[in-house]
Amino acid sequence: MNRLLCIIPTISLLNANPESKEITTKDKAPKGMVWIEGASYTRGTKENPNIPFNDEERPVHKVTVSGFYLDEHEVTNAQFRDFVDATDYKTQAERGWSKKDFPKAPPEALKPGGIVFSGPSKAVELRGQGAEWQWWQFKEGASWKHPSGPKSNLDGMENYPVVCVTWEDANAYCKWAGKRLPTEAEWELAARGGNEGLDYIWGNSPKPGKKWLANVFTGEFPHKDTGEDGFKGTAPIKSFPPNGFGLYDMAGNAWEHCSDLYRPDAYSLFLKSPKKDPKGPRGGVSQIEVNWFLQNGKWPSPLIFGKQHALSFLHVTKGGSFLCHESYCLRYRPG
Repeated sequence: MNRLLCIIPTISLLNANPESKEITTKDKAPKGMVWIEGASYTRGTKENPNIPFNDEERPVHKVTVSGFYLDEHEVTNAQFRDFVDATDYKTQAERGWSKKDFPKAPPEALKPGGIVFSGPSKAVELRGQGAEWQWWQFKEGASWKHPSGPKSNLDGMENYPVVCVTWEDANAYCKWAGKRLPTEAEWELAARGGNEGLDYIWGNSPKPGKKWLANVFTGEFPHKDTGEDGFKGTAPIKSFPPNGFGLYDMAGNAWEHCSDLYRPDAYSLFLKSPKKDPKGPRGGVSQIEVNWFLQNGKWPSPLIFGKQHALSFLHVTKGGSFLCHESYCLRYRPG
């Protein structure tokens, strides 16, 4: 059976890949989807002094993935609205959080809403604990229908990627569409577009020929976005050239959800028992546990933080977003 997959971004985007229907030939791709030939490739980020990398990008290793279909672009606001209209689904941002699930959370943290980018008026320190809250702000009432806050709307944004969707929301959409999220291994194979070993999807320069090939943050992050790439904020689908497989926005625009649980040591765990079509680590970890691991080089005892709720488990996100900048988050790369 050939597999159909979805790509769904974290800050805002969705892509889908059907898995429930048997497809016996790659010659008849479902509408809006692209066949990705199965292959073995080198996963991760190679040594490069000019490219900052995160722990989860190492060690570099070979991985083998079977063929699959993947949406050619992110799920749009119009597509997500079709899902909501058909099912009356309410996203996590619209529902809010349960005191039962998170008994220690203050009441204001449980309200319906979402995290919205709010650039400061001047340069700020980018590093240090909690630095990101200088440009991220929780807004009550923010959701996929109101991506910048309760007074915003989707007028004229039907072909923009949907945002303010959680991993659970993305899964619900994919299930309705008869698809699923891609694994991290599938996503990276698709994102590279047949160009193995390159720093970026299109080559080894972030801006070849002085032309931006993805929607990223230009200027000075986080206070001055010059829009040199043509956009401030997310861009409509297909605003930039596709990769070698005909897929759009596999770099920049919005982070994309993968099905795998996230751990910074996931590749090391994989190498202990490598296999075809990996699906990621078995056990989930929360952000507070990851922070402990990165600071101490080992995972905390369950006695330190107690049992973490499944909704707090981190999942892999890939591709970077319109907020990625070389000074802070150079993640519009396939590795």
